[in-house]
Amino acid sequence: MPFAKSSFGFILTAALIAGAARGSSNAAEDKGSQLLRQGMEAPRTVSYVGQLETVRFSSARANATIVRIWHLAPTMTRRWYLAPEGLYNDYIITRGSSSYQFDTKRSQVQISHNPVLDDQVAAEDSLSRILTNYRATIAPGDIIAGRPTTSLILVNKFTGERVMRLWLDTKTHLVLRKEEYHGNGAVASETRFEDLRYTNAIPRELFSTDAPSGFVQVAGRDYAMPSADIERVIHAAGFAPVEPTNLPQGFKLASGDATTVNGVRTLHLTYSDGLRTLSLFENATGAAADFGVLRPLTIQFEGHDAQYVEDGPTTLLTWKEHGLYFALVGDLLRSELVEIAKSVVP
Repeated sequence: MPFAKSSFGFILTAALIAGAARGSSNAAEDKGSQLLRQGMEAPRTVSYVGQLETVRFSSARANATIVRIWHLAPTMTRRWYLAPEGLYNDYIITRGSSSYQFDTKRSQVQISHNPVLDDQVAAEDSLSRILTNYRATIAPGDIIAGRPTTSLILVNKFTGERVMRLWLDTKTHLVLRKEEYHGNGAVASETRFEDLRYTNAIPRELFSTDAPSGFVQVAGRDYAMPSADIERVIHAAGFAPVEPTNLPQGFKLASGDATTVNGVRTLHLTYSDGLRTLSLFENATGAAADFGVLRPLTIQFEGHDAQYVEDGPTTLLTWKEHGLYFALVGDLLRSELVEIAKSVVP
């Protein structure tokens, strides 16, 4: 079963730093909700150059990523990897809904298109879901990258668990630090600016998508625009899919798409509570999951031999039954994904 390697870690890490909704603040929102909205809108109006460090914690290790980032509002971003060693000198150019990943060691550029990345309606819907399922509480901030911040704590209304904490620049409202937490309260990942300078004087040449001499283009994933018409999407899958009947409180089916990736017809259903997402991929072809550089471990449930990997707050669980091949990807604990998987019964 195919998955874009970048979508497993990169997009989730960047969700509140590089993604944004656009619209005016609602006077009926409380101060915490208004601050969250401002933080999501900030990248569309604020240009900057900085260095961003992300540490993702799992049960056995901690992985750090350091990137130099140039962002020219509203929708152009360049990320140049400084660490880890295996990614050094690679870079990603994002322009609106298109992403260009340059692998300098293999002399390859992979081009992907995801309309959701530049869809303001989808971002506004995500914000609405967050405010439905989470309380946004303002707390004292710290000095991050030399800038004073205000902190925002997001607590799940159903479980009372703290899921995320943000530190926003008091002037620009850009998110300068983000912590995500496991269900047991432990830190799952931390992203923060170590250096930051606001400026509009960023050469547009930095965002050129022209491939260097000798590079070859590799097909990336072209994501279909997710549809709320789930019946149409399921019909387009070309096989009889199934859905989970047991989801955490607040999660609802948000959208779906049926696409062909590397010749495999795959159904992708997305569930969300606004802040966390859960993706269910399924196909009837038997294509193996792409774990990237992560090494999967084996777990059993209800007679199934499943494989899983953990990357910070995100877990990927794969298994097969009754001729269908499944993968669950979500910002949830392994035990939570297993319970959801048990409810996916053809």
